[in-house]
Parts: sequence; structure tokens; C-alpha cells
Amino acid sequence: MPDETILVTGATGRIGRVVVSDLLERGYRVRATTSRTPPSADNRSLEWRKVDLANETKLNLLVEGCSGVIHLAAEIGKKDLMRALNEHATERLARAAQDAGVKAFCYTSSIAVYGSGRSIHISESSPVLSVDQDVVSEYWALDYVREYGRTKLAGELALLRVAERMRCTVLRPAVVVDISQIIGVRDWNFIKRMLASHRHAHHIYVGDVSDALIWSMEQGLAGKGEPGRVDIYNLAEDDRDMPRHIDFMRKAFAVSGDRRYRVFSAPWIVDWLHDFIRFHSLPIRNPLWRMRFSGERLSKAGYRLKYGMAKAEQLALARLAKEARAAMQSDLVRPDNPV
Repeated sequence: MPDETILVTGATGRIGRVVVSDLLERGYRVRATTSRTPPSADNRSLEWRKVDLANETKLNLLVEGCSGVIHLAAEIGKKDLMRALNEHATERLARAAQDAGVKAFCYTSSIAVYGSGRSIHISESSPVLSVDQDVVSEYWALDYVREYGRTKLAGELALLRVAERMRCTVLRPAVVVDISQIIGVRDWNFIKRMLASHRHAHHIYVGDVSDALIWSMEQGLAGKGEPGRVDIYNLAEDDRDMPRHIDFMRKAFAVSGDRRYRVFSAPWIVDWLHDFIRFHSLPIRNPLWRMRFSGERLSKAGYRLKYGMAKAEQLALARLAKEARAAMQSDLVRPDNPV
């Protein structure tokens, strides 16, 4: 409930910054962690802690006095550090939280745990990656991406081992984007824009991820659900209209005139063959762009997206239109174009 203290790990990340802001706006006190130098805080309801979760073994003081935990901290790029942070630190944090009497624990996982599915349609009951060994054929992805998916799944299993009294939620978001990243498809190189423009984007707006995490935590704080149960949900909007990269590119070109958004879209079979050659995997599984992730279970639990990608794209298009107007005004006042 508002005025309670919530621990947010990974609070300087793309999702974490939004979660912290949203919690403060709703009246919560926030204890925020980062492995870097903490930002300056002028809000009395915000407390920063510099913590290396991968190596810190005594976490009881970190969770002391907290009613809920939103665990976002993760290693996404350095393969050799992923197991320590994504699995082991998650287990230590969950144990410390439970011992401290934390009521609700929310863990942010990823749709990467499914790898490359044999089925196109993916629900929470679909097969997941092998945790104990790297089976290359299970996931059409680079080595570090496979390791990320496996260690995020290992974090989920760690939470299942620990949970006895806390109400726990695991959210598996699709591809989390903010406005700059939606716009940023124009910065892809030409080959990537041509090959990937046909792909299903799997985008989920960062504002919705934050809102869903806080909703899940509040469900636990309110005593809904069984203590010790871990509820797992996909967080995706794959059923929306015009979900492909090319769909946004066309709208973006219309409002901005930026020719980087005007691209020839290669047939999907070209993209598939490119992945087949790149990852040396037989096409008995589906690459990410071919899969569809269902958010039906979360919807049935009562959650509704606060924004949705349609709203997020409207915000992105409005920013592009503003940029275009500013560029036009700049051209008009140049010395060689006097007004």
C-alpha cells in the first residue's frame, strides 16, 4: 500500500528508472539499488543503495523494512557473469526477503526462457530451455543470448525453491522498448532494415512493464493469492494490429519524411535462410520473429495494459513529427535561406 517501502533492484536500468518514478508518484517509499554510482536524489521518499548483488552475500540489511521487492537487476551482456547475478543473486535476495517478512516479491524474467519454440504459439505452459546445459538447437541465437535465457529461467527456479511465505510473481516480458527505441529502427543498417522489417516486433512498452510489475506487487501486498505460490505470466501484446517493424516504418515515414524508414522488405524466407546459415540450426524450430506470445493468462488474472503499443507508437510518431518541424524551421532560418 502507498507509504510502504519497496525495494527496486536494477533501478538505473531502462525499466528500473520508470518503476522508481511510478512508485514514487503513487506514494510509495523506494529503496533503489544500483551497482554504479547512485544518482543524486532530492526526494525524501527515495533512498539509494550501491550494491553488487552478484558478490554481496549478506542482503538482510538491504531488505529490512521493505514490504515488497521488484527485482530487475540482471546481467544481459557478459556471459560469464550471468549465472552469478541472474540465478544465485536472485536466490539470495529471495531468501533474505522471505526471512525479513517481505509480503510480495516480483521477479522480471524474459520470453527468452522459451528459446526457439517448436510451436508458433507460446503460453506459460510451453516448453522452456534446458537449464543445466547449453543445447544450441533449442534457441536460434548468439551464445550470450542463449545463456541469458537459461540463467533467467534458473532465476525463476531459484524463486520456486525459496518461496514459502511470500506471494511471488514472475513476469516474462516480450521485447521492452521506450520511445527512443521505437524510433530507433531508422538507425539499423540497411541490410538489417531490409531483412527484419517483415518481422513481428514483439514490442511491449516500458510504461506497461512498470505498471504490470507494480500491479503484481500490489496484488501480493493486498494478500491476494496463496502465500508461497509463484505465479508466472507472459507480458506481451502480440495480438495487436499491425505489429511488424514495417508497419511502424510506413507510419514514421509519412510523418517525418525520413528516408531511412522507407525500405524494401525482403520476403520472410530470405530472413529464415539467413538465420539458418548464421546459427547452423535445422528449421524444425521457430525463430523469435515467427513466434507469438500469449498474454491471456495475465489478462484473466485481471491486469489490463495501461498504455498499449498503439499509444506508445502515437507518442513516437508525435516526437518524429516534432523533429521534422524543428528541422524545417532550422532550414528556413539558415543564412542561405533568409526569411
